[in-house]
Amino acid sequence: MINEILEFAKVSIGTKEGANNDNPFAKIARHPNHQPWCMTFVYACFVKGNAYGQIMNTASCPQLEAWARKNNMLVPIEEIQPGDVVLFDFSKKGVSEHVGIATGRYNAEKKEINTIEGNTSDGSGKGKSQANGDGVYARHRSASLVRAVVRPKW
Repeated sequence: MINEILEFAKVSIGTKEGANNDNPFAKIARHPNHQPWCMTFVYACFVKGNAYGQIMNTASCPQLEAWARKNNMLVPIEEIQPGDVVLFDFSKKGVSEHVGIATGRYNAEKKEINTIEGNTSDGSGKGKSQANGDGVYARHRSASLVRAVVRPKW
């Protein structure tokens, strides 16, 4: 299951959205298209990995966080594992605004994690939105940006 989720995420790297947030992941996740799609991408990876029920079916990062808290599914960032779902708060407003899938363990020396994320930017320039970008990218994220880590119900 985890390997299939990560494999679909990896082969999706480089996928770009069309006009008005048009993306191929909405159909897979059975979510409405033409909306911010980072959580839709994550859920589509779980669908492709036959991991139904492992995380909440939602397109909302705050909704996933609330569900995970209620179901005691949060783990410390230091315990992150491949396949965990990582919620980010880039603006430091105390709200999950973006999400990705962890592809490795926490790097304590660099204080960062590796992820694959949908609807983000490639990180090549200032002014590009990390929470509403243009495609699927592998990213190295600072631990300071992580709001919560959700451990699916493996």
